[in-house]
Amino acid sequence: MYTDSHVDYDVIVIGGGHAGCDAAAAAARTGARTALVTQRLDTIGELSCNPSIGGIGKGHLVKEIDALDGLMGNIADEGGIHFRVLNRRKGPAVRGPRAQMDRDLYKQAMINTLKEYPNLHLVEASVQDLLLDESTRNSMESLAPLAGVDNVDPVKDRKARIRGVAVEKSDGTKDEILSRAVVITTGTFLRGVLMLGHDRYSGGRHLRDSEQVEPPSVGLAQTLARFDFPLGRLKTGTPARIDGRTINWDILPPQPSEIPATPFSHLRLFNGEQPPLIAANRLITCYQTSTNEETHKLVLKYEDTLPIYDGLDGAGNGPRYCPSIFKKVQRFPERSGHNCFLEPEGLNTDIVYPNGMSGPFPEEIQLKILRSMKGLENVDIVRPGYDVEYDFVNPTSLTHTLETKKIGGLYLAGQICGTTGYEEAAAQGIIAGANAGRAAAAASAGLSIPSPFVIGRDEGYIGVLIDDLVTRGTSEPYRMFTSRAEYRISLRADNADLRLTRKGMEAGLVVDEERMAAVEAREYLIDDRIQKLKDFDLKVVEWAERGGKDLMGGAQMSKKNGVKKTAEDVLCMPHVTLKAVEDIMLAVCKEKSLEDGDSEEEFEMMASPPSVFDTVEAAVKYQFYVGRQQRDMESWRKAQGMRIPPDLVYEHENFPTFSKEELEKLSIKRPLTFAEASQISGITPQSLVYLYHHVTSRNKKRDGRRDSKALA
Repeated sequence: MYTDSHVDYDVIVIGGGHAGCDAAAAAARTGARTALVTQRLDTIGELSCNPSIGGIGKGHLVKEIDALDGLMGNIADEGGIHFRVLNRRKGPAVRGPRAQMDRDLYKQAMINTLKEYPNLHLVEASVQDLLLDESTRNSMESLAPLAGVDNVDPVKDRKARIRGVAVEKSDGTKDEILSRAVVITTGTFLRGVLMLGHDRYSGGRHLRDSEQVEPPSVGLAQTLARFDFPLGRLKTGTPARIDGRTINWDILPPQPSEIPATPFSHLRLFNGEQPPLIAANRLITCYQTSTNEETHKLVLKYEDTLPIYDGLDGAGNGPRYCPSIFKKVQRFPERSGHNCFLEPEGLNTDIVYPNGMSGPFPEEIQLKILRSMKGLENVDIVRPGYDVEYDFVNPTSLTHTLETKKIGGLYLAGQICGTTGYEEAAAQGIIAGANAGRAAAAASAGLSIPSPFVIGRDEGYIGVLIDDLVTRGTSEPYRMFTSRAEYRISLRADNADLRLTRKGMEAGLVVDEERMAAVEAREYLIDDRIQKLKDFDLKVVEWAERGGKDLMGGAQMSKKNGVKKTAEDVLCMPHVTLKAVEDIMLAVCKEKSLEDGDSEEEFEMMASPPSVFDTVEAAVKYQFYVGRQQRDMESWRKAQGMRIPPDLVYEHENFPTFSKEELEKLSIKRPLTFAEASQISGITPQSLVYLYHHVTSRNKKRDGRRDSKALA
């Protein structure tokens, strides 16, 4: 890392997308003098594709970013115009908060926040290349120690160290900006090529609803190639934007926002506040349509008009879990339709985002496809959809701090690391920015080297994301799912602050004192509430009389009439809710208070407040599953060297819980041991445990047959 006393900044962040915004803010919070350098200041925080934040797995990441004092969650609350919690009918561990954004409001809120952010300077310029010190006379080691985190030899692996960036400003003047650390968050701009039908043209993306293109980053890609970084090509796509005035909304099923909403901000939730536009009742309603057999015929008919990509022999290497409409029809020929959600892009626009309909057909073909769908028979396109293919760096070339192994002081975050999605990008940004900032700020102050800021797989989805990337790498755009986490029962959206805020504060990343005070208050309230559940008991017959026999196990209840059960015991039972238990507790306490002549009001506080309700319920209900989860993972870890039979057939009949991706990759890779299987990107921890049980069961049956033959 550059140690010259003259530096313009401690940290430079390249790119103003979602990774760049949270990386720059994180570095600044650590005390580092930070510059965010981007081609255009007016596109900072742009939602380049879908106008939404969160979802299953992704919502967990946003809550964790917020718990670390990051930006995305609070900005999403400020720009949110439609809120829902996905998987609400399922357990708390897999519920995913999601919100639709007003594109303009989200972007402006992000710009306004960064303009006023302490220690942060915004620079409008195009980064042409990195400034490096390749002198063999100087130590190449980073100021962020890697021992115990990643196996990197500073002498053997380091080829250079960062000293800044070369930029070109809008007036054509060139300059050099010196720094101790650089974070690259170039998104889809690294040698980006845009594609519409058979037309190809250089660019990172189109300006919103415009034919104007933002230029790609070529110099950075060439430098990374010169240092032998493992580069590959990925693609992503965005659908056409359509005119809401030409949609027949009346025949489509609506999807209104939930009211009250569940905010992303832990502080807002703790203080009992609603997102501002929800509070002002300024909301949108989304609608649902779907493709049909006619749509699918058109998609297949015009296959020859699709682009020819650089990756995968012309087929393109796109997101498996956010595929184009052509890929959906091709992969699932048995399906008669695919859902499409019509999402208005803001309060003051008629532009609508048709979620699920990306496909870079020529514009006239896109229009035919859209007009084959219910409600869109007369729709007009405002801007056709297109694809972008870009370079990415295989993340196995990074450490868990997201610093590169080859160039000291250089960090990568976002789509350049092979991920897809705003949330995954911001999650990487906050880790890269925190580590770059801590190291550079310490060097500037002449302090000792700080330890790396790393989140473990057992601490957060951010830890799962980064560990998956740097240990397994990725061969296709990586998307976060709850199934990727082996400790998902413990890593819920509702407890992200309890897991991470104190850790962030100790690392100097969380600087908001109100946030820490809220966490301490939540911890007290949760402990107090759980203790009350432990202390309150009734006979089984009394629980049943007040809550119904189903509350106490139906027909089995009569066998335990005289037995006492605590409120905690009852809440652990299936289908019993915290509200049902607390209603009974409140009723009993109210009766006792009236008998004793006390006022009723003092017992109103016994109900768990909304700020802790979900956490209390989940903590009680999941306590036994957490122990079983840990035992399963411990058994699996001990079996790392165990061999997998080479004749194992990876089919749905044998492995009904496995995804198509997992069966496909296991069939191709044919791992010989569980250690090898665990290194395959896309194989979830739960599937590895299932595979372990399958193999051990098979081995026991085989051994049993041998013993029977021996006895015979």
